[in-house]
Amino acid sequence: MKIAVYLSAVPAKSKNEFKRNLLAKFALGARVAGDDVLIIDDVNRVAAADIAVLQGWIGMKQAPHLQQRQRVIEQQKSQNKHTLVIDSNLFGFLDPNDRDKYLRYSLDGIFPTTGYYFDRNIDPSRWQEICARYQFQEHPWRQGTNILICLQRDGGWSMDGLPVIDWLHATIQSIVAVTDRPIVIRAHPGSLKVVPEIRRRWPGIPVSDLADIRQDLDRAWCAVTYNSSPAVASILWGVPAFVTDPDSRRSQAWGYANTDLVGVERPQLPDRQAFYHRLAQCHFATDQLETGDAWRFMRARLP
Repeated sequence: MKIAVYLSAVPAKSKNEFKRNLLAKFALGARVAGDDVLIIDDVNRVAAADIAVLQGWIGMKQAPHLQQRQRVIEQQKSQNKHTLVIDSNLFGFLDPNDRDKYLRYSLDGIFPTTGYYFDRNIDPSRWQEICARYQFQEHPWRQGTNILICLQRDGGWSMDGLPVIDWLHATIQSIVAVTDRPIVIRAHPGSLKVVPEIRRRWPGIPVSDLADIRQDLDRAWCAVTYNSSPAVASILWGVPAFVTDPDSRRSQAWGYANTDLVGVERPQLPDRQAFYHRLAQCHFATDQLETGDAWRFMRARLP
């Protein structure tokens, strides 16, 4: 199998050296596993390959590295080949000081509606391994008092460009129409610029200043987001989650998060074992890359 690993599709900034090293480790592991690996460090080059490996997906900006990602993805699709995407760690909230311990891997997309997450032939030991590494024990469903609204990056592609303030306004209206529970807003760490406007428009609603989302979840009746990872964190922490994306299947919490705020006082509390196991199938630690173990696991489950 021929694998092309795109170092040049990472932003050319020193702070992204980890991402380049991550890709280099993946390339080494794929070679150890017996595959033919081509490392590409030219932002203008796209190579023919069975698997193209990218750190990150396309975005709304037009930077050269994002344009290269777009060209790579389009070529892979046109040739009936695959793109392997390395994305953020959905378990990262369990250890905020080591968010790169695990990362998430998917094929041909980053939403459950578009990507494949190697969730065939479930191996329960994957979840057991992650619990052991994070020293995590399953939290029973539990509920506090307030409704925690978790914002996403303002105008990000995952919200289809919807301004986060507009979404927040509609969400608050939907919540206060059905409950008088107190609301707490948690801003996205990458879009703190919206906080002054939030405080101006909703002076009676506190904005959390807690760095650790687990502290907010400990007090929450439920968590509400558009479609992003706080819904996963909430469910893992034992707090019911709501996602408001009209296509709720795009959320990694789909099937386990509630989707209608009318039911905020009566959230569904499903059994979560299958949820844990599915998430664990697509997460690998950086030390599992260069040995080839991560790629062997994924390669055995290619569609």
